[in-house]
Amino acid sequence: MSLRTSAAYIGTRLAAGALAMLTLTLIVRGLGPASYGQYTLAMAAAAIVTQIIFNPLNGTLARFYGEADIREPLLVLLRRLLLGTGLFLILLAAILDACGLAVMHGHVLLLAACMALAQGFFDFSGQYLAAAQNSRRYSLMFLAKACLACALAWFAMRCGGGAAAVLGAMSLAFLAAVLLAGTLPLWFARSTADVHSQWPVVRSFAGPLMFTSLLSYVLAWGDRYLLQHLVSLEELGRYSAVSDLAQQTLGLVFSGLCMAWYPRMVMAWGQKDFPGVQRLYSAYASLGLAVVLPAGAGCALILPDVVPKLYGAAYAGVSPWMLAFVALAAIASAVKLYYFDLPLLLGKRVWRHSATIAGAALASLGMAWLAIPHYGITGAAAGVLLGQGCGILLSIACARGVLRPWLPLAAVWPPLLATVLMAVLLTVWPVQSWAGIVLKVAGGALVYAAVLVFADFDGVRTVRLRRLL
Repeated sequence: MSLRTSAAYIGTRLAAGALAMLTLTLIVRGLGPASYGQYTLAMAAAAIVTQIIFNPLNGTLARFYGEADIREPLLVLLRRLLLGTGLFLILLAAILDACGLAVMHGHVLLLAACMALAQGFFDFSGQYLAAAQNSRRYSLMFLAKACLACALAWFAMRCGGGAAAVLGAMSLAFLAAVLLAGTLPLWFARSTADVHSQWPVVRSFAGPLMFTSLLSYVLAWGDRYLLQHLVSLEELGRYSAVSDLAQQTLGLVFSGLCMAWYPRMVMAWGQKDFPGVQRLYSAYASLGLAVVLPAGAGCALILPDVVPKLYGAAYAGVSPWMLAFVALAAIASAVKLYYFDLPLLLGKRVWRHSATIAGAALASLGMAWLAIPHYGITGAAAGVLLGQGCGILLSIACARGVLRPWLPLAAVWPPLLATVLMAVLLTVWPVQSWAGIVLKVAGGALVYAAVLVFADFDGVRTVRLRRLL
């Protein structure tokens, strides 16, 4: 695996994550806590489509793209399913809106359906580019979407628009990014092969994966619905804004890392090179650990300084413990999804995969339900974190016999030591301004990098620096 390829995906996601953070900041400050609470419920409605219906189609494409004999007809079938389902749901939302039966006012439900289809176009195109290992066009598409989303959301609120206008702006950003990345011909390509012959593949893999995606949706959004009934709309807005910030930055980084490695593991698995898959999985773990530890610790320690300055005075009273729990929960979710669940997908253990997500969802919501009456949104964040930890343990148990999540001590102690020293520096470094925050982040990153270079982690000093010199 080329470190350059991994760096390209990670760099793209970091840049996109920074722009997403800016976009989220504009939306949160422009709408306010209560209106953002309404906006996040509309996003939850759109996620019903993207997570439960569209994500299994993307997962099927990613898993079977390495099998060249079925690639073309399967791609056409998945594309037709996505497009047909999205258009049907838009029509259904329009009918409900026209009849006054929509649960959301101001055409929000219709625009949420439009955004779901636009995001479906975007995610499927991105999965196709990642599976084909076309990192250049993949990077262009994600950066274009991040830039356009920021600009269009700002323009929508500048014109006095609310949640509906922001949803429309996001839809346009998704569609324009697909057009700019040059993946539009993908949606009009015809296949000469028998497309319908791939239905058994879709039923056997995407079918159970839809149930898994339903559980994933409950795990990702269940805390919002729970809080809707137990706390005020303002508190829901504060919790959602912080959670979205952590997920859109940390989650993007780890999904980009997975996009660099998972297609190669799929190719090796399709060629029955099982020792090669294990080597890739171990190398992926080594690099992933070097990203997970500093990202999790750094985000948990930086968020208390960043959130009040990003979102304004309405968020100044948010508990630092709640911010830390949200950041760590986002890390735990990404580690489970993008590392510990991969052997279950490669081994086609989709029902065991579903069981791990069900266990994590039940644990998260159960502990959050018990904690919210006593600790509010801090309790919700702690419950989600503990639930994700249970999910990781279940994934490890259910993936036995496929791949070993094992690392030598030499790959563990350098990032662990570097993270501890970085955390000490971030804890004792007080800041009062944006310039201080930037210097604090840069100082922590410098300490972390210096320790890895000193320890010669992954040959960074003896091999990689020597090549540069």
